[in-house]
Amino acid sequence: MRHMPNDTIITNVGSQELVLVYGDPGLPIDGRGGNDTMIATVDGGPSTLLLVGDDEDLQGRSHGGNDHFVADVAGFGVYVTVDGDARTMSGHAHGGNDVLNVDATDTIYTTTSLFGDAEMAMSGDARGGNDFITGTMGDRAYGTFVGDAGTTMNDETRGGNDIINVTQAGVYGAASIFGDALDMLGEARGGNDILVYTVGTEARSGGAFMAGDADYMSGNARGGDDVLIAAVDGNPDSTSITMFGDASNMSGNAHGGNDILVGSARGDWLYGDANTYAPAVGSSITGGRDLLNGGGGDDQLWGGPNNDLFVFNAGSGQDVINDFDQGNKAAGSTAREHDVIDVHAYGFAGWADLKSLISDDSAGNAVIHLTASDTITLDGVHAADLNARDFIV
Repeated sequence: MRHMPNDTIITNVGSQELVLVYGDPGLPIDGRGGNDTMIATVDGGPSTLLLVGDDEDLQGRSHGGNDHFVADVAGFGVYVTVDGDARTMSGHAHGGNDVLNVDATDTIYTTTSLFGDAEMAMSGDARGGNDFITGTMGDRAYGTFVGDAGTTMNDETRGGNDIINVTQAGVYGAASIFGDALDMLGEARGGNDILVYTVGTEARSGGAFMAGDADYMSGNARGGDDVLIAAVDGNPDSTSITMFGDASNMSGNAHGGNDILVGSARGDWLYGDANTYAPAVGSSITGGRDLLNGGGGDDQLWGGPNNDLFVFNAGSGQDVINDFDQGNKAAGSTAREHDVIDVHAYGFAGWADLKSLISDDSAGNAVIHLTASDTITLDGVHAADLNARDFIV
C-alpha cells in the first residue's frame, strides 16, 4: 500500500474566488492518504471554498489519512464545504479519523457543509472514520453537518463514531445535523455518534433538525446508539429544535438504536426513533430503548417503538408524551411495551403521593401535576390506566 506524505497546506480565499484543494490528489487505488493539515482563511465574499482531505474518490482498499482542517471565514455569501476524506467512497475504502473546525462567526448569508468522510455517497463495504466536527455559524446562516456521507450510505457501509458540535453564534440561522448520512439504505449501519447544537447568547432565533443517524432509513439499515443534546445559552425570540434518535422516516426492516435525547430550555420536539414508519410487514421495524429528557420549556415527546424512559427534571415545563405505551402500534406491531416516566427529581415520597396528583383533562388524557407550572400530559392514556410500575419516583 502506497503511503502519501503528511502535508501542511495553507490557503487564502478572496472575494469572488473559487478554490478547490485536495490533501492527496492522485491517491492510487489501495493507497493511504497522508495525515494532512489544511488551513484556510476566507477574507471576503461571495466566494467558494472546498477542502478535501484526500482525493476525489476513495476506492478499493484505500485509506484516508487522519487530517486536520481549520477554516476561519469572514465575509458575505460564502460557501464552505469540507470533506474529511473524499467526494465518494466505495469498495473497502476506509475514512481517516479527521478533525474539522470551521469558524464562520463573522459572516452573513454563509452556507457551511461539513462531512466527516464523503460529501456524496458511501457504497460497498466502505467504513467511516471517527471524526470530530465543529462548526460555528454566523448571521442568516445555514449549515449541514454530517458524520459520514452527505447523501447515501448503501450496501454494507458502516458509519464511524463521530462527534458533531454546532453553534449558532449569529442573530439568525438554521442547521441540519446527521450522525451518519442523509439516507441509509441496504445493510448500512450507523455509528455511535454525539450531536450537540447550541443557540448562542447573541442569537434572536435558532433552528436545528438533528438525527442520530439519517433523515431516511430503509432496507435493513440499523441505527447506532447516539446522544443528541440541545442548549440555548441566551434568550432568543424563538427556537425550533427537532431531534430524532434515528431518522425522521424509517421503512422496510429498519432498526433503531438505543439513543439519549436531551432537549434545551425551550420547547422542543423529541422522537426516540422516528416520526413516520412504513414497515415491510407488521413489526418489521424495531425501535431502540431510548431515553428522552425535554429539558425546560413545553416539549412534545415521542418514545417510538420499544420500551423507553422519559426523564423530567425540576422546571421541566408543560410537556406532552404523545405515545406512552403506544409506540409499537405506530410502527405496525401489536407487541406490548412498557414505557417508564422518571420524576425522581421532584422529590415525591412515593407512588401514593404522585398518584394523588394525576387526573384526566376534559379530553380524557391523564395529566400529571408535578407543580403549579410543571405538568406531563399523556395523550390517549387515562389516569386509571397508570400504576406504580409506570414511574420512577
